[in-house]
Amino acid sequence: QLSSHTMRLPGASRRALLSHSLSHSLSLVALFGSARVQRDGIAFAAEPSSEAVARAKGAFAAFDQRDLPLADRLFTQTIEEWRRLDRGVEEITSLLVARAGVRTDNREFSAAKADLDEAIALMRPTGEKSNGLGAYREYPDAFVQRGLANEGLRDWRGALSDYDKAVSLWGGAGDGVNPYTLTYRARARAEVGDYEGALSDYRGASSIFSRVDKNVEQSSFARAGEAVTLYALDRRDEAVRVARQVVTRFPGLTDLHVLLAADAWDRGDREKAIKEWSFACDAISTGCAKYRDVKEGGWLVDVRRWPAPLVQRQRTFLEESQGGVMMGARAAGS
Repeated sequence: QLSSHTMRLPGASRRALLSHSLSHSLSLVALFGSARVQRDGIAFAAEPSSEAVARAKGAFAAFDQRDLPLADRLFTQTIEEWRRLDRGVEEITSLLVARAGVRTDNREFSAAKADLDEAIALMRPTGEKSNGLGAYREYPDAFVQRGLANEGLRDWRGALSDYDKAVSLWGGAGDGVNPYTLTYRARARAEVGDYEGALSDYRGASSIFSRVDKNVEQSSFARAGEAVTLYALDRRDEAVRVARQVVTRFPGLTDLHVLLAADAWDRGDREKAIKEWSFACDAISTGCAKYRDVKEGGWLVDVRRWPAPLVQRQRTFLEESQGGVMMGARAAGS
């Protein structure tokens, strides 16, 4: 999954990536130790105890198992111990970034950002080569993580700045850029009104996912973002064409079936609209209940963040079709 890129997947793969650097360091400690002694007048960092090493490994295990309170507590204890032992910057930053991942997943975005601010500051002296590229993968990854924390804080410009920095550290363009980060940046660009930039990023991400990663699912998700962005740009026919292409190849995208339903209803194609809506509600395991929440501040507006013209068409569809005239198992609501 990781291919030649980093942070290819959210969730488990991201947590595995965060643990890699520290796990390597812990292995070296276990093998060789590094007790704080004076050797030729030079002080070396003290070796963590076996209990401290086990606690650090337990933090990553708890993160992977989604026990976020335990992971946060163990990471905090480990960071305190690593500071006391004056361990190296590489280990401290790995721990800070990992704890930030826990806190982001737990929606503690301010605390996550504070960890990432410190980690980035610690890496800044060595993280960037003279040509502007990242000297090691953890540096751009930390900017991506901070971008996600900024998104949680609804600081879209801060998120965009972080994603821009990460992309520049990967070379700015081409197959060396992490496509997940392009989708994150596309989302941030749309939030600040740069729909053309968002469109470019979704297309770039889709291309890398398809050609390099051979990942049909993620390529389809990126193209779904492209379709919604085209709708925001009032390029409605293009949006519908892309949406149809995507659901033909990857039919399980509720978002696009609902988009097609709302659009078809607005065009007067009632049969097509009900067909797409029924497929979204009955044929896809997640159902369509969230797409009924079209009020201001509701899920479609505030969480999914569809563009206003598309939200209005969905409202009209639900009102005029009496809730989509839903048929089948999910007619009552999930």
